[in-house]
Amino acid sequence: MAASNVLVLGAGKVGKSVAELLLMCGKGSYRVTIADRDQRSLDEALVNLANLKGKVSHPVEFDAARVDVGNPAEVRRALQGRDYVVCMLPFNFVKGIAEAANELGVHYFDVTEDVATTDHIRAIDQAGKAKVALVPQCGLAPGYIAVAAYGVARQFDKVHDLTLRVGALPQYPTNQLKYNVTWSAAGVINEYCEPCNVMLNGHPVKVPALEGLERFSFEGVEYEAFYTSGGVGTLIETLQGEKRLSPGANVAYKTIRYPGHRDLMRCLLHDLGLAAERAEPDAKGQKFDRWTLIDLFDHALARTLQDVVVVFINAVGEKDGRLWQVNFERTVRATPLFGRVWPAIELTTAAGVCAFVDLHRAGKMPRKTGFIRQEEVSLPMFAETPFGQVFDAPEKIEATVRGR
Repeated sequence: MAASNVLVLGAGKVGKSVAELLLMCGKGSYRVTIADRDQRSLDEALVNLANLKGKVSHPVEFDAARVDVGNPAEVRRALQGRDYVVCMLPFNFVKGIAEAANELGVHYFDVTEDVATTDHIRAIDQAGKAKVALVPQCGLAPGYIAVAAYGVARQFDKVHDLTLRVGALPQYPTNQLKYNVTWSAAGVINEYCEPCNVMLNGHPVKVPALEGLERFSFEGVEYEAFYTSGGVGTLIETLQGEKRLSPGANVAYKTIRYPGHRDLMRCLLHDLGLAAERAEPDAKGQKFDRWTLIDLFDHALARTLQDVVVVFINAVGEKDGRLWQVNFERTVRATPLFGRVWPAIELTTAAGVCAFVDLHRAGKMPRKTGFIRQEEVSLPMFAETPFGQVFDAPEKIEATVRGR
């Protein structure tokens, strides 16, 4: 099979890792073009890809393109002749890219947590216009978390309670927020502000982000978790359609943080009014809205390579007339691979979308075209891809790629 031609739109923290992971674990199955408007990000990505080329035996084919992702004409030119596009842009740049990809016959994948963006993409399929695979929300959360949670839910005849939790955290928190920038600041603040789809007492409802606070201990570490937007994806809808939920079922996604983080974010977003999507200038001409906080996060919070991703799912339900509880957990820490340290959030998010692309390329997706939900991929299917090892044994990836 000839190598698939993939365009990765966005060379930021995780975009560069998607390009690198496709080339690393794909073993010659992909040719990657990474595109961004920021030359510094492109240069950093190219250094990583060139380094990989000298350390593996299989072909590593790549190039880079300077593209203004806010210019539809430039994006369309970059899409020409591609088999796949992986959109790794902040949520506010995504709109319109899926339509262009569909029109040009390019299969579309993204990792957005933004519900409105996903609904916009889904509308292409609902209008009967889908010519390609449209697969949004297939990173870590949303993405892998729904694959794993659906696998847990299928073990029951009826699900009573299902809670999905994911956290991307510094291993050594030091500031009062107990948080470092490992992911898009825009994405984090957006999911802290937008309404969250949950099921409470059998009813699908929207609840405010940052509510539903709980505390729990996992592997000797104290955490808190609370509702955030987007992480549940289409899972509730799927479980409802299969009549797998009990009449009073509760299903929700929560973000994991260290204790105290949620209260400080509520102060910033609500008490100080920084949750506003767009604020009018005050008498001094200043604007104070969520973009103020996004810029502040990027400016003031240190980045770190020493992070950890925690995945924790618990479910209670009926099986053969008895009440059972099933838990699922994964912990992935920053991992050295081929001469550089991969932050856990980069590695796990990239693995999610790369696995979905790889299953489609191999013809293992349930459908070739149309809107595809995360949970249409089973956990065993995901784990069997070259990228599934990220969640089960990341320390063995390099040896696997080298064929040892």
